[in-house]
Amino acid sequence: MSELHQLWKGQPAEPLQALAAEELAQKAAAFHKRIARRNRSERLSAAIVVPVFLLYAWIFPYWVTKIGALLIVAGIFVLLWQLKRRAEAADPARALGLDLLAFHRAELVRQRDALRSVWLWYIGPLLPGLLLFLWGRQQELATPAAQAWHPWVNAITALVLLGIVLLNLWMARKLQRQIDEIDKVSEPKQEENP
Repeated sequence: MSELHQLWKGQPAEPLQALAAEELAQKAAAFHKRIARRNRSERLSAAIVVPVFLLYAWIFPYWVTKIGALLIVAGIFVLLWQLKRRAEAADPARALGLDLLAFHRAELVRQRDALRSVWLWYIGPLLPGLLLFLWGRQQELATPAAQAWHPWVNAITALVLLGIVLLNLWMARKLQRQIDEIDKVSEPKQEENP
């Protein structure tokens, strides 16, 4: 029995650490895929919206509407550039020589910061064009029946933009909780004084 006990005690503890590292690698890879999928959907949306607003700039007669549509297109290109700059998915496989936990934490922080500032780099570039476009359309449709819709269109637009900002802030808080969990795990345990 003591020989069996010695064999059991002599087992290396590495499989538990490897499992934790494997689990972390899976989480980092899943996070990378989710961010990459989000960014692809943003680029696909832009590929649909840009031609639509270019068409609007071509067909709508009022010059304010045309300028608004072109500013929206320019805003979308700024948004895509900022998305790549601030929130591009970093592949965990490229973390060669880095601690995977530190890499994953850094990615969480980067995405959290991008989500917190979405009002600046996502909404901000679109807002001037959107305001001009809506104002131009309202001037084009300056009939009594259309005038009744103006406050509703503006309110719905404002609510959608506010919803985007609030949703991103909520997601940033979720990422912050994950960062806090990593910080708890990676903090060196203080020795208790006897």
